[in-house]
Amino acid sequence: MKSPSGNVLIVEDDPDVREMLSALLTTEGFHTVAAEDGLEGLHLLRTMRRRAPETPCLVLLDLKMPRFGGREFRRAQLSDPTVAGVPVAVISGATDLEELARALGAVATLPKPIDCDVLLEVVRRYCA
Repeated sequence: MKSPSGNVLIVEDDPDVREMLSALLTTEGFHTVAAEDGLEGLHLLRTMRRRAPETPCLVLLDLKMPRFGGREFRRAQLSDPTVAGVPVAVISGATDLEELARALGAVATLPKPIDCDVLLEVVRRYCA
């Protein structure tokens, strides 16, 4: 098993996708924390931020989620100076993903179905 090289926050409402992302990143040596919607994700991001060794190097953010979606998460994140600087990669099946990601200030886009090689490339770029 590889030693963790970064903490990744996964904010995804689909439990299968959440589990797949977490399992893949864990086998590659990353530590993951997962949330099932943007509200839980924002809480975890703020909590992790207060404990410096656990600060996420990247948030993997689904856009369409019930209760508190990716757009709401990103607006709240950017309005909080303590977590605004944590980079976000947007995950979505939306056809206009690039445009949405740009509008949200995301550092990368990961269209569904997720290409694992592209995912790992993005995570390594921000969590090396």
